[in-house]
Amino acid sequence: MKYKTLTPNQNALVRHYFSFYRRLSPRRQREFTHRVACFLERYTFHGQDLTITDEMRILVAGTYVMLTFGFRDYLTSVFERVIVYPEVYYSTITEQYHKGEFNPVARAVVFSWADLLEGHSVDNDNLNLGIHEFTHVLHRKGLAQRSTSASLFKMHFRGLMEFVKHPHIQRQIVESNYFRDYAFTNEYEFLAVVIEHYYETPLEFRSHFPNLFRKVSRMLNHAHTLQLPENRIQRR
Repeated sequence: MKYKTLTPNQNALVRHYFSFYRRLSPRRQREFTHRVACFLERYTFHGQDLTITDEMRILVAGTYVMLTFGFRDYLTSVFERVIVYPEVYYSTITEQYHKGEFNPVARAVVFSWADLLEGHSVDNDNLNLGIHEFTHVLHRKGLAQRSTSASLFKMHFRGLMEFVKHPHIQRQIVESNYFRDYAFTNEYEFLAVVIEHYYETPLEFRSHFPNLFRKVSRMLNHAHTLQLPENRIQRR
């Protein structure tokens, strides 16, 4: 396989922003940047009152690649474009202000650049806008596509939701105050918030909820940023 490459500046941005990438072996790093390059070729970027920069493109693409690194079929047709606003923006569809959203009808993922950047700058507050919105994309991909990766994600997601619906597990989750209240809006938001925690505070997550942590790890099918022994990559 011939890997696609990034420019030296883009490579430097990947290394700067993604500790996940820095912990990979040299071969896996080549695969990571290859996937970032494929993402940049596949999806278009549109700036609203700002100019799209390499920093924006790499931060968005790298987040998606990190989240889907365990999947062989990682690209998806459920979105086609990324739209970036300078900061919180007003949606004429919902008539509300947003930091980000995934709009499957418009096939667009939308971000406030200020909030996307803040989510990466503070890596242990369990708030990461990029991970959150791309988890919604991953969820939709699992429902809409018939690839092996999508089917396995959907199967593990269903198992995860069955697990957390047990009354004593629900009680433990709520009483722990580990997940923010927004997680309990619906199952889509629960999944997005859980995966934010998985990346940002993995040791605390595993300490509080080891079984839930393992289920998330299986669902994502890749070694975590900490590369814990039980989470080594298993290729699908």
